Amino acid sequence: MSLASTVDPTALPGVRVWVRRVLEDLQRGRSCLCLLPDSQVRPTDAPVERILGELLHELGDFLLLPPAEPDRVARVPRPRAPQAAPAGRWTPSEPLLDYDDGLSDFEHHTRPLPATPAIMAPVPSVPVRTATADLLERLAKELQNHGPAVEGLDDVLARLTEDRPPSHGGQVIVVRAWREASPTAATDLLRRLTAAVKEAGLTPARRPRMLVVATPSGLPAELPDQISREDTAVHWWWGVLGRLDTATVVSVARPHSPGPAAHHQLLESVVQAAVVEVCGPFLDLATELATRWDGVPATLLDELRHVVGAVTAESASAGSARRGRRSPLQPDNTLRPGWNQGLLDAWDGQLRCHPGYEPDLEHTVRTRLWLAQNRVLLPLLDDAREEFTEVIRRRSRLPPGRLAERYRSGPVGAASAPPADGGPTDALMGMELGAMWGAHLNSHVRLTREEADRLRVLWDARNRLAHRAALDDHRLKRLVTELCR
Repeated sequence: MSLASTVDPTALPGVRVWVRRVLEDLQRGRSCLCLLPDSQVRPTDAPVERILGELLHELGDFLLLPPAEPDRVARVPRPRAPQAAPAGRWTPSEPLLDYDDGLSDFEHHTRPLPATPAIMAPVPSVPVRTATADLLERLAKELQNHGPAVEGLDDVLARLTEDRPPSHGGQVIVVRAWREASPTAATDLLRRLTAAVKEAGLTPARRPRMLVVATPSGLPAELPDQISREDTAVHWWWGVLGRLDTATVVSVARPHSPGPAAHHQLLESVVQAAVVEVCGPFLDLATELATRWDGVPATLLDELRHVVGAVTAESASAGSARRGRRSPLQPDNTLRPGWNQGLLDAWDGQLRCHPGYEPDLEHTVRTRLWLAQNRVLLPLLDDAREEFTEVIRRRSRLPPGRLAERYRSGPVGAASAPPADGGPTDALMGMELGAMWGAHLNSHVRLTREEADRLRVLWDARNRLAHRAALDDHRLKRLVTELCR
């Protein structure tokens, strides 16, 4: 599901639709919590930064909080454990004062000496400021750059919700929660700001809003459902990428190969459709496979295994999670672990699992290769069948009506007579390629050798695709040659 580096993610249609939906909610006065999987921001956050940059470019008026700095958190010494001084060594520690007058020990010959002074051992300091306080301090600092100084949460909320035309009225506060020490600090501030805006009764156009971009890591599982309401929208990175996005990435990644224009174009269409169908929303996988694969159906499985060979089985639950309920808007609790690792996503109306975690990859590849060929070739086969109808009409030894009735297709009892105003060709329009081939074998249609070879190739391809079998390289190239005539 991670975005390919060869294509700017903000140029993909699915990403632009997702960005537009977030912008529409912000423009309506709603705060937004955008949840992306960890696979989108690790190990590099470049893709999510470009997407966020596109959002900020469209917003215009925003306040982007800088990320927390590790050395900004104030520290105080931790209490040190006492350690005994070495015997016979002098210590600079102050002597212990003994205020005992000794009367209780008057009858004793001696009394115990004071304990040996302790040496303070150096230990590391510990942070005493919370992540929420640090986030609030950074927000207050950004606000005071454009007005009076503010201190504390109440002053910050009052400054943001004051009902006058301030320089920051209606501004969007943007927090990159995946860069925060505690992601819940941003969501806690989001909740408090939402409550303050509601109490102030500001109109949507005057409301300060927050845009929090986060990953589910570190957030309570129930938080997105709790925070989603009329004035706060939750946008999941779920089902964002579609078939057109994958096709765009694959077309850019495919190397150019020489050949006749029409023949090459059709073969390339089948190859690209196969890569799109096999890889789905996993654009990095689609990019690598499109670059490596030679387009021969027999080598697709081996090339795919080579591409996904580096994937480790660190999430065995991904395969079993596929049986969970799929939501069109967000992953449910059973799917979120796999989605967060970039192993699951919704794509083209289906739940798709990364090929590296498919329980039966060979069967999956065969099925998706057939789907790709069916998607590209079936419309062209239908066009070729309609064109060949005229050949059948000319070569038929029977009247068109009788030929159509004898080799009709469809359920038993269906009307087979041509329309009253239809011509001879209209009577044969419903005749399938298999029926045409049968009429040729029964000598009801006399075809030339070239016409018979063409019909056989068309019928064989259509018959195999109808029985969910993908065409091998030899049959595919013969079919493409016939279709390009």
